[in-house]
Amino acid sequence: MTSNETANPATLGLFGFGMTVILLSIHNMGFFGMDPTILAAAIFLGGIAQVIAGMIEFKRNKMFTATVFTFFGLFWITFATVEIGILGSAEHNALATMFLVFLILTSILFLGPFRSPRSFQLAFLMIVVLLIILTYGAFTGSEIAMQIGGAFGVVTGALAIYIASAEILNEQYQRPVLPL
Repeated sequence: MTSNETANPATLGLFGFGMTVILLSIHNMGFFGMDPTILAAAIFLGGIAQVIAGMIEFKRNKMFTATVFTFFGLFWITFATVEIGILGSAEHNALATMFLVFLILTSILFLGPFRSPRSFQLAFLMIVVLLIILTYGAFTGSEIAMQIGGAFGVVTGALAIYIASAEILNEQYQRPVLPL
């Protein structure tokens, strides 16, 4: 690697996203309450790690992934801030509306990875479906929707971790170890 090349930061962003989604999804499935562990993961792994990945992608002139990682990272920081109650208690409909706006913007971004490997396309599709389920659950207060969203979220987070693992191993061994 020459001095002006930068390593692919997507692995950091995908690992941060995947781990945070899995932790929050297990909560949504009802296995434990909203714990400081989830909120810390949302801030540091889902938030800061993805923002860092996004900033590096901007440096690499990769506008799509730069925007996605920065946008998702800032979403996680916002979510954690709301859940912690730093600025006061969130109104139920306001939080649900935030999910709806995030769903709309993510749906627009879903158009981006069609020139990428199928695993990236599947990941974005799964994120959109996950957000549809969670937004419905947030507006209606449906515990069943949140549990279904939780199960779907575990699979979505696992796919993000798989993609990050494939990226790292394929680059490390300079050959396809895990297919993308």
